Amino acid sequence: MATTTEFGKPNMTNLPKDLGTRIFRTILSTPAPDWNKMEREADELERQMLIEREKHKNDRKD
Repeated sequence: MATTTEFGKPNMTNLPKDLGTRIFRTILSTPAPDWNKMEREADELERQMLIEREKHKNDRKD
């Protein structure tokens, strides 16, 4: 017979005060992501992947 394990939803109010404070400080001090930079990097990687794909297509045709 299969058993199920139930996990409770995490609750910030059950954390020790100093731990909760450190978590909030970490969240608030984390810089916002630079979406434009990530978009440029993704475009560059996609371009490199397409170049590699074309190289391998041409190798198979020979």
